[in-house]
Amino acid sequence: MKSTDRLTLAYMATPPAEQGGGCALNVRLMCGGFDEVVRFEATGATLVATGDALLCLGLVPAMELGVDLRIDAEVDEELLDHAREIQALLCAWYPGYRTVAVDAGSTRRSYPEGRGTGLFFSGGVDSGYSLATERDRISGLVTLIGADVDPADQPRVTRLKTMSEDVAARFGIDRILVTTDIRSVSDRLIGWVEYHGAVLAAVRHMLAHRFESQLIASSADESSWTRRWGSHPALDVLWGTGGARVEHHGLVHRLAKVRRISCEPALMEHLRVCNRGFEHCGVCHSCQFMLAALDVLDMRGRAPTYRHLTSRKRLLKVTGEGSLSDMRNLRAAAEAHGDGDIVAAVDRALTRYRFEKSLNRVVPLDEIARRFKRFKRQRRFLRRTGRQAR
Repeated sequence: MKSTDRLTLAYMATPPAEQGGGCALNVRLMCGGFDEVVRFEATGATLVATGDALLCLGLVPAMELGVDLRIDAEVDEELLDHAREIQALLCAWYPGYRTVAVDAGSTRRSYPEGRGTGLFFSGGVDSGYSLATERDRISGLVTLIGADVDPADQPRVTRLKTMSEDVAARFGIDRILVTTDIRSVSDRLIGWVEYHGAVLAAVRHMLAHRFESQLIASSADESSWTRRWGSHPALDVLWGTGGARVEHHGLVHRLAKVRRISCEPALMEHLRVCNRGFEHCGVCHSCQFMLAALDVLDMRGRAPTYRHLTSRKRLLKVTGEGSLSDMRNLRAAAEAHGDGDIVAAVDRALTRYRFEKSLNRVVPLDEIARRFKRFKRQRRFLRRTGRQAR
């Protein structure tokens, strides 16, 4: 097989992958003329270089681009078995995907005794809920810088660091920061919606010597099972192994999560949900839902990060099946609370969503848009690798 027919991932760190480690790891992605390096750097823990993390980083992009995958390190044999299940699931989700060959050495990995449980923590409602409900078994928070916060945006990075440090200290657990520039490369290969769960799993394996289990907070309730998403209750567990488990946690609707974290001052003081920045805009759909939820629960005073916002016209939006479930629960609570403005806003959002869904059944605009983005990424990749379209 020619090198241009496969995506190869390898570490540039020394010593060699299975014996290596340190506070920083460099991962090289190669395919013909495509040759990029992404960096992972940790504070509060050592990152260990294994083929397990490389498989997580490489498998979904390889499927998106339609090339086979080569991992230049040994991969746990259980994870290699899971790779077949992962591919079957993704092929069922995304028309146009096909199974790709995975070329990697295999090993049966062992880990030290006495490892704890980690939680990916962003300061949002979902990870806050997981921390509040699982605090007795969580031994460390892992905050990823480079997911929704650009590592070059120093003011936002500083605030994210301060938030995670304060919450960890007040809950009496360890805080680990992992900074990466992966999106500077991955966004040219694959959408973040499809990829983010795999990236979290890769970081999880870089910290496998520290945590036996790693929690990824669910962004929806049981409706999560019905939607295609990079972090999914059926998918997340497959990125783990018996010795390095991944748990998809908190299949609970968002209003219930807000109610639970409202009892935790440390979480409410740092609550971060806005799609646009740390200073909540009050306009995006995440802010609009949160404002309505806080008002329905009579808890606006417990959310200092929202105190600067005044009441305005309700502009709620249903963005998918998980959001649909959240909105229905919000409507029931608003009706019980006697808040007609919120009930009316939810009804408008539900009507608009039903129309868009009906339209999408006739003309699948979402899938057309996804396929067009994929086509553009593939064409750019083909030009970089020197491959010809098949």
